[in-house]
Amino acid sequence: MTISPTHLPEHAVAAYAQERPSIQRMILEARWAHLQHDATYEHPEAFRSDQVHRLARARLIHLGTLHDVLAIRAARDPEVHEAARGLGTNLLAHDGFHLPTTSLSGTDYLRTAYAAMHGHAEPRPRTIPPAVNPAESRQAQPPFDWPPASRIIRTMLWSYAAARTCQHHGRSADADAQLREHHIARGLLLWNAAVLAPADRGSAQAAAAAAHHVRDLDGRPRTHDENALHYILDVYHEAHLEEAEQPHDPDCPGGCAGDGVVMVTLTWDDQGNGIFVPVWQEPVDCTEGVPLDHDPACPDCSGHGYTYSRGERHLCLCLRPVHQHT
Repeated sequence: MTISPTHLPEHAVAAYAQERPSIQRMILEARWAHLQHDATYEHPEAFRSDQVHRLARARLIHLGTLHDVLAIRAARDPEVHEAARGLGTNLLAHDGFHLPTTSLSGTDYLRTAYAAMHGHAEPRPRTIPPAVNPAESRQAQPPFDWPPASRIIRTMLWSYAAARTCQHHGRSADADAQLREHHIARGLLLWNAAVLAPADRGSAQAAAAAAHHVRDLDGRPRTHDENALHYILDVYHEAHLEEAEQPHDPDCPGGCAGDGVVMVTLTWDDQGNGIFVPVWQEPVDCTEGVPLDHDPACPDCSGHGYTYSRGERHLCLCLRPVHQHT
């Protein structure tokens, strides 16, 4: 008996139809690339310039395609769609294209780069998924109290990186807490992906496994999958009360459209003569239009707002609301 392959929304794109990566695998790729890229800043003496370039490129591709697949699955978080486009555009700049004049699309270039990375140099035409019953084709969405997918991705990556740092310095209790946060975020992201594409049974099963693991860490008794999934959603909200209790308005002056997250450029390529081309953005918490300033006492930027390394300019993260510096 021949078993037909599962068609997922992203398989309408040639690069993803050829490689058919699971969400679990894309998470692992993005996590690896994020860790390696961070290591180039923490231990610059351990990397050659060509290695730094390749790792930065890998991070753009893997993080960009993870956002892109969620965007194709019609994730409700607008920052997911913006991040996919922005990371693709940053990849163009990273590869030396002149952004004001290139006709290339950042998203298309991102997909082509992903295909080439996995040995698919000439993407095939788009595949046509099997016809579905219109009554069954309505796009499912997570509940409205769901945290933004872009924030879940950021939490998932940063908590894992923090756990590795804590392990390196022998702070096992802090490492365990960060790993728990990572498993919560990873489970929520997989659950989100499965809700958006019900045919993705692999993501649903991996989400449930992550949720049960968190309950085991917390000493909770075994339960069925649905209870376990709602448990990690509840504990996420308990750990991020500021998100649930202070929703932003749809016309928020900070520009987040109500989801509490905005994209901010963190790295520019220094091309000389005062020309800086954006090459890296990340989602950050929206400040609802509260003015921010850099700390004049910051040991890294001395208050001017930027640090520099290997031909790049970086936004210093000492930004705080103005009143906190006075």
